[in-house]
Amino acid sequence: MSRILIGLLLLVLLLAPAIPGGSDSETPELEDPGITSVEQRRLLAELKENQLRQQQQLQELENREMALKLLQDEVDKKLDELQRLRLQVEKLLAEKDAREQAKVEELAQMYNRMDSARAAAILQELDQELAVAILGGMKARSAGKVLAGMEGEKAARISQAYSTLKQD
Repeated sequence: MSRILIGLLLLVLLLAPAIPGGSDSETPELEDPGITSVEQRRLLAELKENQLRQQQQLQELENREMALKLLQDEVDKKLDELQRLRLQVEKLLAEKDAREQAKVEELAQMYNRMDSARAAAILQELDQELAVAILGGMKARSAGKVLAGMEGEKAARISQAYSTLKQD
């Protein structure tokens, strides 16, 4: 019998907000004329308290969800900005590489027109990577004459690096 009564009480609590003139969740009425025992009033009070607690928890979850949504939007904006900056940096690096390549090609043309002994002496003093890049831009015949004019060890190292340059 008490289970049926508890079930009915639960049903009343759940349907009360939907019934016009039903109990207001802000001011719960414990003095319901259909409730006669102290135990029933205690159960009703517990049920109303639980309902209020659940509503508060639901509101808190909704607030957290909204805060998470705002944070997610902010993170998405930051990621978009980072992507834009990354593309900008890549573009600037590509432009820099193109300018450097143009300068190396210009140097290669200068060394092509230069006396091979003089070019060999200068290239021998340069950084190996730059020397290889310049030789790579020169005509094969001119590059061969320049390498022939270098000291043996330096010419061998540059030739070895040059061979890997041509494979790339």
